[in-house]
Amino acid sequence: MNVNSTGSTSYTNPYDAYKYYTRIGGLASGLDTDSIIQGLMSVEKQRYNKLYQQKQLLEWQRQDYMDIASAISSFKDYVFSLKLSSNFTKYKTTGEAVDGGYVSVTGTANALEGNYQIKVEQLATQANAVVSDLSSITKDSENKVNLKIDLTIGSSTVSKNITLVWNPTDSVDTFGANLAKEINSAFSSDKSLRAYYDATIHKLIISSQKTGSNVSFSVKDLNNNSQIASATGTDAIVYIKDSFNNESFISSPTNTINVYGMSITLNKTTVDGSNVAQYKSFSISKDVDAIVNNIKEFINKYNDLVSKIYSKITEKRNRDYLPLTEEQKSQMKDTDIQKWEEAAKKGLLYGDSILSSYLSNMRNYLYKQVTGLPSNLDTISEAGIETYSYFDSKEGKIYIKDESKLRDAIANNFDAFVKLFTNSGSDTTSVDDDGILQRFYNLANDTLKKIYDKAGKPYFTSSYDPNSSIGKQLRSIIDQMNAEQDRLKRVEDRYYKQFSQLESLMAQMSTQSSWLSQQFSGK
Repeated sequence: MNVNSTGSTSYTNPYDAYKYYTRIGGLASGLDTDSIIQGLMSVEKQRYNKLYQQKQLLEWQRQDYMDIASAISSFKDYVFSLKLSSNFTKYKTTGEAVDGGYVSVTGTANALEGNYQIKVEQLATQANAVVSDLSSITKDSENKVNLKIDLTIGSSTVSKNITLVWNPTDSVDTFGANLAKEINSAFSSDKSLRAYYDATIHKLIISSQKTGSNVSFSVKDLNNNSQIASATGTDAIVYIKDSFNNESFISSPTNTINVYGMSITLNKTTVDGSNVAQYKSFSISKDVDAIVNNIKEFINKYNDLVSKIYSKITEKRNRDYLPLTEEQKSQMKDTDIQKWEEAAKKGLLYGDSILSSYLSNMRNYLYKQVTGLPSNLDTISEAGIETYSYFDSKEGKIYIKDESKLRDAIANNFDAFVKLFTNSGSDTTSVDDDGILQRFYNLANDTLKKIYDKAGKPYFTSSYDPNSSIGKQLRSIIDQMNAEQDRLKRVEDRYYKQFSQLESLMAQMSTQSSWLSQQFSGK
């Protein structure tokens, strides 16, 4: 039986495929034939065992690569998320408009800090219609209701014809529920229009998904050419004053407006008890504490990754510990097997060129000048971040050496500080004008490709990638193991044939000896 078929990529335990046959021998000679042959086969199996150990080491090495690749991939995803301006730049807002729940304000990278006043006269609404009297809808001679719904969004109009039977035995509530179902089905592709029948108040409610005065719909009874319902949405009406008391008027089809580098969500109007909209104030400023916490989190994740990789590429192998064969495991305790395999798995990535290069480039990219930035903030060290000394961290971990320097860069040179980390350069052949996070993201992609070329793609979870370097080595070893199994079977069969011949000769000698003994005794 083969260790692994040619077309398969799944792992198998080679010792499940090769087992000795139990045979009866030694009847004439008195020899323990099985024990002798198994002893001889143990010597013959030495090459097979070496191949098995090579295969096991490659499998363990591949798993180590996959573990590191997973860590790099997670760091890459984190970096990608962090370099988005909405995640990297943090602002805090205060004031009556925010605290009173009238608006929610989020600052972008270009937010203009300052004090503002906002007046919300009207919110953007959906097109909503309530049909109170469904009994006014007419039926044709076959008890069919025929409706036409026109939904207009901007300059586009979608028309849907709806036909359903209103049985004489069906109540208004039953018909209302069926009609709502038919409307929802007609607009199911994008849910641009939704209907709901409330049996408690006996009314059909129809609503558009989108808001704004450019959204409208009408429902027409085709049986008598009458209009059953129609509705049009409304725009939000907002006034905003900046720090210099300049007033701007905004009409928006949605309840989210973008102004002065801020994204403002309108939650409710600022209309007072006398039904007059009033100005509500708020201010926006950089949240230095939140940004510092972002940098601290980045440093922790960077340090965790470089520490993990450094420990792997500096962990030396102890070649006295090789993978155990099944026969060796059968003579050991489980705890001893576990300790042995833990030692045997160490050092499989010692001095690895891919990971060593990755660490080296990370350290280089971290401190490399970002071109185009002010000379006082074009490297990370100018933001108060440094590497530990070799005696404190051989891995090359970083830390905030001067937090006041970091806070000063955020407070007084924010644009350059953001670009230091998040800038995406125009030159695709160089990293010089890329920010640190962009460099790390590109480097992670390049390194993952190299790892996958060597160890295989991560989706080969219980098998090896036949196109990878390790996969090809495994295929070669498995082929050799298969050939070796065939050879071992032939050798075993030969030994049994030889001992069988010996048994036959011993039996003949025993017969002749008995005959001669009888002749000499005269019997």
